[in-house]
Amino acid sequence: MPEEMHLVDLMYPSEEKRKLHLDRGAELSRLPQDYIGNLELEQLSRLICPEYSMNAMKVFTQLSTDPETLNYRLDILEDFLSVPALEAVLYENVHKMYVNEHVNIQKLGLADSFYALNQRFESLRTYIDCITKCYDFCEKYKDKFRSSALKSLSDYFASVYGSDYFDEVKRETDECLKILAKGVKSVTVGINFDDMMRPVEAMLMSVSTDRLKKQGRFDWLFGRSGENGRAIGKTHSLYNENGGTNDLEAPLFRELKDINAEYISHLDTAVRAYFKKSTEDILTFESQLSFYIGAKKLVEAVRARGLSMCRPKYLPMDERKMVAKDVFDLSFYIQMVGSDPLGTLKNKIITNDCRFDDDGRFFVLTGANNGGKTTYTRAVGIIQVFAQAGLYVPCSECEISPVDYIYTHFPKEEEVGLNTSRFTQECKQFKETIDTATKYSLLLLNESIQSTTPTECVYIATELTKIFRCIGVRGVYATHLLELARSLDKLNGEVEGDTKLVSLITTVDETDDNRRLYRIERAKPQEFGYARTIYEKFGVSFEEVKRRQAAGK
Repeated sequence: MPEEMHLVDLMYPSEEKRKLHLDRGAELSRLPQDYIGNLELEQLSRLICPEYSMNAMKVFTQLSTDPETLNYRLDILEDFLSVPALEAVLYENVHKMYVNEHVNIQKLGLADSFYALNQRFESLRTYIDCITKCYDFCEKYKDKFRSSALKSLSDYFASVYGSDYFDEVKRETDECLKILAKGVKSVTVGINFDDMMRPVEAMLMSVSTDRLKKQGRFDWLFGRSGENGRAIGKTHSLYNENGGTNDLEAPLFRELKDINAEYISHLDTAVRAYFKKSTEDILTFESQLSFYIGAKKLVEAVRARGLSMCRPKYLPMDERKMVAKDVFDLSFYIQMVGSDPLGTLKNKIITNDCRFDDDGRFFVLTGANNGGKTTYTRAVGIIQVFAQAGLYVPCSECEISPVDYIYTHFPKEEEVGLNTSRFTQECKQFKETIDTATKYSLLLLNESIQSTTPTECVYIATELTKIFRCIGVRGVYATHLLELARSLDKLNGEVEGDTKLVSLITTVDETDDNRRLYRIERAKPQEFGYARTIYEKFGVSFEEVKRRQAAGK
């Protein structure tokens, strides 16, 4: 088998890149892993790759910073989007090869009956058919493939299909299956005797699709030994006098297998040569195909619901920038699909723009409860993860610089409120973040520092925000601390750093049919939130009560 023949890696453009990414993933695993749960990445992994969600999670948590690898993956995804038959033909046959290899071919040398041998050859036939279909498919569509990976895959199948090994396996498999299709009816055994007429050697002489016929008891005396394929020795019946069966095939087949061990081993070696690590390699390749098929289905499903997903354009890390339009939260999208499986979501999921640049890299987001602060904050993180996984991102346009890591802090609702032990834990978490974060990191906070008194909350949140500006991280801090948001201009003047602090607010309007429209915009924090609007519309007015009281007197 030519050494250059090997399956294409759909995740990494080279072995060197693969090793670098695996090493990076191992290093990042030592850092806080809160972002996995806070961004609901496990749910998104299952959405994209239900059968291989752990493999999808590995891609998410590597947070690749290499544009070559990321564009390599995006090119493959776009081939899946533009050539629908990739899923129907390529994946189906690769999956069939995996099942076939895993269940049957790996047992090729273990056949202990002619029936089992026939099954092994049928497995080889399945393998041959799958390779042929993959080759025919790639030949038909190779001019439509734009990714280097699928072009290389086309070359791979062409190389396998045109190899001497493949021709040999195909030819010999066909011949054997033709013989076995008739059924093995008999074997001829040759026996050598010593001088005392004692049997000392025995060997199988041939396998036949015809049955042996017994002649007269003394025919051997007249030299007619085995004429016309007739047996001259004792007939061993499959059935014994007790109504049971004798084991005839197994001992004969053991010898047949020993005699033909070299031939069977040759077939086994020829098949395995196509996949150097056999089942493991096919399984890896199948899981990679599943990743792209799932990503393709997600893009198509989102677009069918009236929302956008797009290919991100990668900017240098030093720019520390993100410009995204029509951003939405994929986790919220999944919730909405669950409640409305068929309808459009265009007017039910509000999209917003997001921009990190020199005019603002760390945002303090304030506004009313249920105003969209959490979903916006989470959406920013998911876009970053998807971009650094080499996937389309949930927005209509996106230019983005990779980050070296994502730090998150999303306290649960039951953890918010005066709680000394919780506050101690928060301080430890922030200490770990501050000790490891860099100016290339992304930091997402959702109602952090809420477990002590209001005055202390503002003081500590202010100190942390000053630190974030000093380090240079970019991020979003969703909070109710209006005092912090009002002080940002002052902090920009007092603290040196190239991460400008900016206030974001949630604006909540209502349409005539009482639908709420959530918008995120750069503005000074509002004195009153949506709660006051609700109270004034549906609550009890002091002035109204005062008037009633006066009228009643």
